[in-house]
This record gives sequence, structure tokens and C-alpha cells, in this order.
Amino acid sequence: MTYRKTRLSYVIWLLYTCLCVMLLAFVGYSVYDAYVKAAPAKLGALLVFPLLFCIYPALKKSALMLRKRHSISAHSKQMIEALCVSVAFVFGFLVRLRMFRYADALLSSGETLGGGFLEKAFVRAGESIEPIAHGVSYLYVLMLSAVFSFLGNSIGAAMFLQIVLQLLSMLLAYRLVKAAAGQFTSCLTLLLMAFSPVYVEKIAVITPECLFLLFYLFGLSIIVFYARAVLSDRSVFQNIFMAILPGLLVGILMFFELSAVTILVFLVVLFAGKRGEVQTGEIGKNILRLLLAIVSCAAGFFGLIGVDAIASGVSLGRSLYVWAYPYRQTFGPLLHLGELYGNVLFCGALILPASFLVFEFSRSGKEQDHSPWLFFSILFTPFLLWEVWTVELSGLALFFWSVTAALGIKNCVLGGEAEVMQAKIEQINAAAAPVPAMEEPVTGLVQKPRFLENPLPLPKKHIKKEMDYDYPVAAEMMHFDLETVDGDDFSL
Repeated sequence: MTYRKTRLSYVIWLLYTCLCVMLLAFVGYSVYDAYVKAAPAKLGALLVFPLLFCIYPALKKSALMLRKRHSISAHSKQMIEALCVSVAFVFGFLVRLRMFRYADALLSSGETLGGGFLEKAFVRAGESIEPIAHGVSYLYVLMLSAVFSFLGNSIGAAMFLQIVLQLLSMLLAYRLVKAAAGQFTSCLTLLLMAFSPVYVEKIAVITPECLFLLFYLFGLSIIVFYARAVLSDRSVFQNIFMAILPGLLVGILMFFELSAVTILVFLVVLFAGKRGEVQTGEIGKNILRLLLAIVSCAAGFFGLIGVDAIASGVSLGRSLYVWAYPYRQTFGPLLHLGELYGNVLFCGALILPASFLVFEFSRSGKEQDHSPWLFFSILFTPFLLWEVWTVELSGLALFFWSVTAALGIKNCVLGGEAEVMQAKIEQINAAAAPVPAMEEPVTGLVQKPRFLENPLPLPKKHIKKEMDYDYPVAAEMMHFDLETVDGDDFSL
């Protein structure tokens, strides 16, 4: 999907640029302090920027030269995509299985008991699961308890559920990014999620973060496919009342976790997205679609609040107060980005290509493909630094930064399509055989045109022959005229 540049796009780009500068400075400082350990440590904050200004133009120019000389067929692209998907899921699953070796050590150290979800989900005779005010947390405990009832009360069973949730999230992320940002971006995002050390280590942190990530990607996928269908002028989705369905779904997800309401922000692409044909009155229809989505989102949310109130036997206001109570306790300690990731080098490797979009914004012309993703990266970056929510959102922030990193590499490597086409045309013209020049005729002589020799057999030349008889005929016998009598009517 491509989007038109608007004034809001410039504001998002400016905020994203400032954020990239701060994060790159933090990464440089952390790497310098961890590996160099020489004074002054503040010098490390400036070391990443020369690296960025060297890598970006070198990668762009080398990719441009390679694309001018060689091209990849559609079949080859499909084969590369299949290879990336296979590697991500097969080897990503094997990497996660290695964590089972540390299950006993993790259980004894207590590192997996984030929020006590493991203890709450253990299946014990004569005991039932106590309700939890936070919807996603309660649903996660129920899922854990169901897994324990089949596999037994063990940390390995909980980690197995985490692996399944992560693989499903990777599948949704792949389909979502492919529909919204293309084949190249989806493959890179999938590989980053499959082998990210942070994402892999989260299977040992028994919290509902992976479950919420799955829910969020599912809701965002519905919104993206709806917006894409509207922009492509599909007749079924041109009815403005179709906006009720994605809005209702977001409202249901909002009941389980409040931050799911940010999914509706992606509907702004209805106004900035590039349409197949510009139609009069489309802005008014998009405003109605957005309003219907917001109203249906509120209806779905309060509908579930009412159902919960009826099931619990309390008033609607009391049910709403119980739902909102966990969000009044959302304060936590300030974290370091390197500590949260567990690998500051991976953090730098993720943010560095994402910073390519700072340069690509001006290069992309009046259309670009990354403004919505820049906004979501800005929105969820604070959750990398501060635990201020009912559920950890660092995995969601990691997903959006993975998308922006993939988009940065895509725009850097696959940009400049006009230059590549011009080079291809010049190669075709140079490879074409030149027209031979006319030879100068010999003075006083005119050269006759040369014809190709006829390959077919020619007819024999006709030779005139004199007819004769074998015996002589007398002259008086050579009279063949018959005289007729005048008045003869030739009747018998």
C-alpha cells in the first residue's frame, strides 16, 4: 500500500527523526560503555552516526549498480519468499525448543513467574481459578490451565503455549505486512521476529504479552484488509456500513486490553492511501466510515461490559469500575533499553536500518509506503523504556520497529526504480545490432539489387516442336470443307 504525503506525514517524519537520533545515541553510548569502557563514555553516543552515514549510501549505490546489471524473475522471487518463510518457521521453532533445556533452572530461580500467572493457572483438586479484572490476563490464565490439564503442571507446558502463541503471531505478522507493505518487507520482518533474541526469550516469561500480541495483530490485520479493500474499490466493501464489523472487533479487543483501541488509528489511511480512481464525495464517505467504526467500537466494548455486569450480578457502573481498576495501577520502574532487549547489539542492528527511512522520506517523492508504521513505532517506543501498563508491550514495539527496519532496507535497496529502468533501456539499445551503412557505388556504375536465390525447383524451358506424320498424304485428300446447297435447312 502506498500513501500520499500530507502535512501530517511531515510531522510524523520529524518526530521519528528525533526518536531515531535519541535511540542511536543511546545505543552508541551503551555499546561504548559495555565493550570499550574507556573515558569519556559520552563519546560513544556519537559513534553510530558516522556508521549510519557510511552504510546507507554504500548500500544504496551497490544495490543500484547490481540491479542495473541483473534482474530477478517473478519465479525466483517466489522461491526466495518460500525459503525465507520455511527458514523462519522451521529454525525459529528449533531455536525456541532450546529454551526447554533451561526450564527447570528457570522454575527454581523464579524468573518465569511474572505476575504469578503460572501459580494461578496450576490445576489442583478442589480448586477453581479466581477471576481477574484484567481481561487478557484472565483469558491467559484460563488457557494456561487448559494446557496444564492435558500436559500437567510444569514450566515446560507453559513454555509450549508461549511457543504456539509466538508462531501464530509470526504467521499473522507475515500476512499483515505482506498485504500492507509488500513481499520483501514481510520476509525481513518475519526473519527478525523468528530470530530476535528478545522475542525468543519471552517464551520463558509466563505473562499474557504473547497472547495480547496475537490479539493485536489479528485486529490490525482486519483493519488493514478492510482499508485495502476500500482503497482498491472492491464493490462489496464500498458500502459504508461494512465499517461496523472491524470497529466492533476492535471494541471486543478493547474490552480485553485498552491499548487495542490504537488499532483504529490505521483507518486514517483511508484518507491518505492511494486509490485506483479518485471519486467525488469519497472524503465524506471515509469520514462516515471512520465514525461508524468508532461508534461500533464503543458499542462492542460497552456491550461486553453489560454482559459482564449481568453475569456477575452487579451494576453497569460497578462492572466498568472493576474493568478500569487495573489501569489505575499501571506504574512501574524505568528500564534501560539494552537491559530490556538483553542484547544491545541487536537493538542497534534493528534501529540502524530503521533510520534509513529518515533519508528515504525526501527521496520517495509525493508518495511513500511507511508513514503509518512510523507513527506506530513512535507510539509504542515508550513501552521499551518504562513498564507503565497492565501488560508488557515491548514485544509489540519490537514488531513495529522490525517493520520499519525492513521498510528502511527495502527503500534503500529497491529504491530508484526510474534510474534502473533508464539503465535497462540503455542496455537494450546498446545490445541492438546497428543498421549497416550503404556502400559507396563505383564511379560510373550502378549496382543492381541482389536477390535471394529461389530454393524451389524451376520449371523446364519450353522448346517448340514441329508436328509431322509417319506417312505422306496426297494433296487431294487434304480437303475437308463440305459445300452446302442453298436453302438446305439441314433437316433429314
